[in-house]
Amino acid sequence: MSIFSSNKDATSSQSSSNTATKPVNSTVNPVQSQPAQSSATYSSSSLTTISEGTTLEGQIKIEGDIKIEGLIKGSVTSKGKVIITTTGKVEGDIICSNGDIAGKVTGKLRIADVLFLKGSAVIDGDINTGKIVIESGVKFNGNCSMGNPINPVAAPKVETPVAKSTVALNA
Repeated sequence: MSIFSSNKDATSSQSSSNTATKPVNSTVNPVQSQPAQSSATYSSSSLTTISEGTTLEGQIKIEGDIKIEGLIKGSVTSKGKVIITTTGKVEGDIICSNGDIAGKVTGKLRIADVLFLKGSAVIDGDINTGKIVIESGVKFNGNCSMGNPINPVAAPKVETPVAKSTVALNA
């Protein structure tokens, strides 16, 4: 089972073979999403969990939601929600639709919609988000810009040449 597979894939593979067993120490577990404690909703039907004690190095790109309880050294990109628990730590940039952070992030955060910073959150880096909710106790060191997220690659301005014409005026 790959880290990006869903419970549906795991169930169908287990039902096709009666001898298939689930790994005892699985550290990346896709599970059905549960209602969020914050007002933001999950964007997909599955939640991938990076368990406490797990360290991943490299880029993570995921279509759905991801819950980080361990350590990620690298960037996290999600079309859904990124949840970092109090034990979670990300050393890299985070790009997602919604964020719910209670752990530590060292890097830039680019959140398209709403970012929730829980009281135990420690952020060392710049934030760009549509909306932000900050609980008392958050430690934030960086710059924050809100509103429409800045386009990372702005198209170069092309000036249209203006034709110069000479007109003789009789004075």
